[in-house]
Amino acid sequence: MKRIELIIIGVLVLVGFLLIFIPNTEPFKHVIGEKELLYEANKEGRYISTDEIAKVVIEADPSFLIIDLRTPNEYKHYTIEGAINIPYSKIMDDANLDYFDQDVYTTVLFSNGTSLADQAWVRLRSYDYKGNKVLKGGLNEWYKTIINPQKPNDFKTAAALEQYQFRKGASIYFTGAQEIGNSSTISKPKSNKPLIRRKKKSVSGGCG
Repeated sequence: MKRIELIIIGVLVLVGFLLIFIPNTEPFKHVIGEKELLYEANKEGRYISTDEIAKVVIEADPSFLIIDLRTPNEYKHYTIEGAINIPYSKIMDDANLDYFDQDVYTTVLFSNGTSLADQAWVRLRSYDYKGNKVLKGGLNEWYKTIINPQKPNDFKTAAALEQYQFRKGASIYFTGAQEIGNSSTISKPKSNKPLIRRKKKSVSGGCG
């Protein structure tokens, strides 16, 4: 069986499982169909890379909201700078739905890997919540590419060199570790404003 077929079957199983255990849909105005959900679940555009998120945090981009889906204990131990904690089990709580039922931010979901954030994305999208993305690879990929990037043996392209230099500078930014003679530095802003949840705008779908 081809890899793409395995992926499609896996997504179908995941969607079916989630739709069985999603809470009562009665309070929601729109629940999208499985075909549309499957189509969107297979689009690469719903992912965002660790490099992109590093730039978002470093530049203090106010249009992004980063959400850590792990447990409060995991969140306290380590998280991405500026992220807020909404455990996966709490994403459909009334107190948290405004974070997803809005058109102010692009919301980025992450966990240790990709699977839990994928499940959250499917669950939210099934209720027609848009504007959510998944951090591809989660914190595992974040650590490997941003916190502890490994220098390649050679750089085949200028883009590869530029990417490594950015990642090394980002590593210094996030860890405070400075290598002697390293010129790939990124300065932190003098003050980092906390992310504030804004009142949601009127959107189609969501809670009635």
